[in-house]
Amino acid sequence: MKYSAAYRRSWITALGIMLPCLLYSAELTNQIPPSVSTEKTNEVEPSTQAPLPPPVTPIRTKIVYKPPLRGAPAVRIDGGSRGNGVSLICLTVLAPDHTGLTIQEQPSLFWYQSEPADVPFELTVLEDKKPQPILDVKLPDARNAGIQRLKLSDYHVTLSPGIDYEWVVALIVDPDSRSRDVIASGYIERAAPSASLSARLANASKTDVPAIYAEEGIWYDALAAVSDLVDTQPDSASWRAERADLLQQAGVTNAASASRLARDN
Repeated sequence: MKYSAAYRRSWITALGIMLPCLLYSAELTNQIPPSVSTEKTNEVEPSTQAPLPPPVTPIRTKIVYKPPLRGAPAVRIDGGSRGNGVSLICLTVLAPDHTGLTIQEQPSLFWYQSEPADVPFELTVLEDKKPQPILDVKLPDARNAGIQRLKLSDYHVTLSPGIDYEWVVALIVDPDSRSRDVIASGYIERAAPSASLSARLANASKTDVPAIYAEEGIWYDALAAVSDLVDTQPDSASWRAERADLLQQAGVTNAASASRLARDN
């Protein structure tokens, strides 16, 4: 079918008019609708992050006493008596049922007295195979109950390495009849620190020291270290419980119960 030249010209003219309109309509379609804010388009949604966990509180190592492998028999003696103004009193040295170790020249000695007593008190330290004590402390009374402590440094007494020392505490019920004394005793020996112990102590905090001594089998120094924390730390009740656990492991049950409940003298 043939079209006249005039018809073709009119068709081309119509296309020239429609094409710009079609392009303009397409441009409007691709634009952001006026009701939508461009500011909102550019906003970044805040990320939803999980809250940070609370700071982790360091867990203190439980004090676990590991006795030295020596196979020594039980040597601790506990005392108790009635009469002559002294009610039933539990007197116990805070020592294990074997020769306890220390690495100190002048360690501390601890004992427990369940009740006050209005009688003289005596503490002696005896060196093996020597008749005379290296220390003999006498007090006019024993009115302080609870866990007691004596520092050998206060009396300028030094222990020699490798020697067993017996130490004895006594309530003197009748000075004219010493067989009636209420007596408790234990043994102590000064040992050289192992390389492992020295290395661990070199980098340890005060709160870790009791557990280190206990794990290395150094009874007297473990007890002294935890007792120092009982006296100086804000959470002394917690440290008294730690000390009670240590005493319980050595079978000193009466003193363990007292350590949980009351302050020392």
